[in-house]
Amino acid sequence: MNALRTTNGDDVTGPTESQVDINDSVWSRDVEVYTGLDSWTDPGERALLQRLAPQTRGRAILDVGVGAGRSAWYLTLLSEDYVAVDLNQDMVDAARRNLPAADIRQADARDLSQFPDARFDLVYFSHAGLDAIDHVGRRQALDEFVRVTSPGGHVAYSTLNRLGPFWHAGPGPVASPGHRPNPYNYARFAARLALHPARHVHGFRSAHRLRAMAEDHGAWGTDTMPTHDWSLLVHYVTAAAAWQELTDVGLEPVAIIGDDGRDLDPAAENRDIRWFHLLGRKPA
Repeated sequence: MNALRTTNGDDVTGPTESQVDINDSVWSRDVEVYTGLDSWTDPGERALLQRLAPQTRGRAILDVGVGAGRSAWYLTLLSEDYVAVDLNQDMVDAARRNLPAADIRQADARDLSQFPDARFDLVYFSHAGLDAIDHVGRRQALDEFVRVTSPGGHVAYSTLNRLGPFWHAGPGPVASPGHRPNPYNYARFAARLALHPARHVHGFRSAHRLRAMAEDHGAWGTDTMPTHDWSLLVHYVTAAAAWQELTDVGLEPVAIIGDDGRDLDPAAENRDIRWFHLLGRKPA
């Protein structure tokens, strides 16, 4: 393990293999999974965009982690001043095929130096894409988002819940945190194993390999997640820590919305929420 240092000077242990590189290889492998997506990830994203729409219509938008273009389908309806970026070149190529008229570029969320200060009125990073970046890089990305956001503009992103059902779930029978799997969980797991044995074996191998690289710091941690056969190593954070994260990067916290569309109390545990959507405003 390598020693990493956060922006406040604390030492953080990080994987010897780059978390970003691990996840980037998965995006390249599974790019076709994203090519047909064109709608909301969940009711929470829909609620977030409905709240943002009146303030964003006709304004400059930066869509970070655009993937194959899912979020572009509705963000380009809000504004013609739309720019999208993604780290993965395969995703950029797919997005350009899907949306040939859109301005889609290859860029790392941690380095948006191709854009000037205060260029955008909304910086949007959906689908928990921010969680593919390690803890130190996450802060670098958020600092960049704030820099390129205009005064009075907004930063919005989704992030996985450290206290939610995905944390330490594993590829076996899944239960809610603190509970044993019920008979239905076991029956569903057995049926899926019989139907897709190779996929499940791959999932167990991926989870075992990446679990050795996982971290747990209480308010945040890294772990695997169920999608992509447990091949991703992703960041998790509690609602309280995510709310504080907005303040730490210089944003005014506006809302935290659960994947079910409800406004959440960031002080509550929210253990039934898989991920939440954060909305912050840059002070005018």
